[in-house]
Amino acid sequence: MNIATNRRKQVNPVHISTVFRYLVAALVLAVAGLFYVHIKNQQFALGDEIRKVERHIREVRAGNEVLLARVTALSSRQALQKRIADGFIKVQPIEGNVIARLAPPTAAGQDDLLRTAYNVGSRP
Repeated sequence: MNIATNRRKQVNPVHISTVFRYLVAALVLAVAGLFYVHIKNQQFALGDEIRKVERHIREVRAGNEVLLARVTALSSRQALQKRIADGFIKVQPIEGNVIARLAPPTAAGQDDLLRTAYNVGSRP
């Protein structure tokens, strides 16, 4: 019987609650690490997309500046006179009967002041 009692002393008991506690802690840390990596990947992808959009905005602004300079050059007085001389643009004088007037011309009053607007109630 002495042999049976010696064998029992050499057996190490495994505490399931301790092992389960360590497994849960490791699982929580692993999930937290996966979430961290996922968020970092999303940040990198979003940063890359932002860089592409900013690059596109810079290109469009540069193109806009080029077009604005071209419009300015083409609408300058010298360029327009050259187009008139080449016959590309035809200029006709404006006749008085085709000018649209919003109100009939008014004459100056007794005090030689031309009044463009006045209140009806303040008339003498």
